[in-house]
Amino acid sequence: MKIWILISFLFWSSIVTANEHQLPLVSTTISPNTEFVIFGTRHGNRNPDEFLSGIDRSWGQEGSLELTSVGKRQSYGLGTELRKFIGNLTTNNINVSEVKYYSSSANRCQMTLQVAIAGLHPPQAWNDWNTQKFDDWSPIPYTISDPILRMFSVKSCKKSAEVWAPIDNDDLPELENLKNDNAQVLQYLSQETGWNMTGNLGKAADLADNLIQMDFYNTTYPVWLTQPRIDGYDENELKKTIMEFAEIHPRSCAYYYPCRYLMGGLWLDDIINKLNDANSTKNALKVVGYASHTEITLAVMKLMGIEKEEVTTSAGFVIELRRRPNAAIRILNHDPNPIDAHVIYPANLTKELSDVQESDGFIRLSDFIRIVRPESYSDWPKQCDAPSCALDNPNQDFSSPASSSSGLTVVVLTLLAVFTR
Repeated sequence: MKIWILISFLFWSSIVTANEHQLPLVSTTISPNTEFVIFGTRHGNRNPDEFLSGIDRSWGQEGSLELTSVGKRQSYGLGTELRKFIGNLTTNNINVSEVKYYSSSANRCQMTLQVAIAGLHPPQAWNDWNTQKFDDWSPIPYTISDPILRMFSVKSCKKSAEVWAPIDNDDLPELENLKNDNAQVLQYLSQETGWNMTGNLGKAADLADNLIQMDFYNTTYPVWLTQPRIDGYDENELKKTIMEFAEIHPRSCAYYYPCRYLMGGLWLDDIINKLNDANSTKNALKVVGYASHTEITLAVMKLMGIEKEEVTTSAGFVIELRRRPNAAIRILNHDPNPIDAHVIYPANLTKELSDVQESDGFIRLSDFIRIVRPESYSDWPKQCDAPSCALDNPNQDFSSPASSSSGLTVVVLTLLAVFTR
């Protein structure tokens, strides 16, 4: 196995800057006054959207974009580290009055959440229902919410296509510059793979995804990568360039404010509401968790003031709330390191939030809400240019002719029923 590549995976899959620090080896400990914890995570490692041909591949049998065995291990590592972090804040056994979990409808997010909360809630005593086959697992309920955690797939959200258009078409200046600066490499890679990367940077991202999997599963690189026929590039330089395109469109959404706001604003509103409810003791929740996607998770992290350019698979954020000596929160990152181990550590925050941080890293809840509330929204149909009835059926395409005719049919039948009584 290419050990050096595996160890540096977290940095290959992001845009690395000179001042980026290595992950700490030990997690931050929870504050003794913490009464409530929220965590959000991107799904674990998943397969590429399209598989590279011409390689001896022993992986990917789950299907495109599905969670892999590495992703399951990453997610379980998150869950076990969260259990160490929260300690006895809530019991190992699931107590639905104290915990609530959310996922997008995507298989990879649901499976990530399932595995993470399996690590967070290993059953004990009365809840250990089948010790012979499932000694460390018990089923745990969760809620699917695409408006909060996968807005780009909500059919009734017409605004989504609008904010994604300049990203999908590589029309943002940053994407155009990246394409122009690497035109020679993209042309070479297009020729070797048969994928049109000069016309769609998403295909370069697919190639990066394939290389990530090849590293994890010890797959031999093709000759065109190990012995590149392009001036000025050896294997390392070519791979480094390819990895700059990893998750390029999702990351661009989080950088591009209209997309960031639409994708993450409702999730931020839900976080604020749950923090307020926990502070006012309106509910007995102790832990809330969410599993989402790159663009959504990175968007909400940026909206809440976390300075971060990428979330790797199974990475995300942790928020802890205390009510004594004052209502305050602490914002943390969590990352895999790189598979089974996971680490929770203080997040780098915007200057506006850093300026109101106390010496122990906590920020008064009132200051946090004052600063980030403008980045959130609650009325998602209004933000999406969707009808208000989309609240009841967010995945109905209200703009389609079928939907319009169906609605008209209901009205006509209703009128007929009234006048024929």
